[in-house]
Amino acid sequence: MRVVSVVIGCILLLLAVVHAFIPHLPKSVFVLLYGAGALLAFLTLFSNMHLLLARMLALGTTAVMFFYFAAFFKMAPHFQEQWYQSPLALEALSMLLSAFAMIPVLSSYSCILKADCRETLTAPKPRSRPAFFSVPEGVQE
Repeated sequence: MRVVSVVIGCILLLLAVVHAFIPHLPKSVFVLLYGAGALLAFLTLFSNMHLLLARMLALGTTAVMFFYFAAFFKMAPHFQEQWYQSPLALEALSMLLSAFAMIPVLSSYSCILKADCRETLTAPKPRSRPAFFSVPEGVQE
């Protein structure tokens, strides 16, 4: 999973650099957008992060992913018959592929939050009633 995160981070960083040199687009928005995606992908390499930080980064990843999808679908009404041959195709495809690339990044944050070591960090809370999917007491494997 780390290799996938590094590849996604490098591709998004490359897209940020490429968009910095495209003259007709608002540079700062796309450079920041792709840079944020790259940063979020690279931060998944640090698996020993605080739970609150991991949750915040997962929410940030979700927000960036939905922004990529929203930007693509905002461009979609302007597509012509052979839109993939127009100059808009690079921008649209990079947004769509970046949105789908954020899914494994979000999955990495989910794995960080569900790690076995996290169970020891959170103290079990006493419950007045058993959990919905619980094993009856006295039944052991």
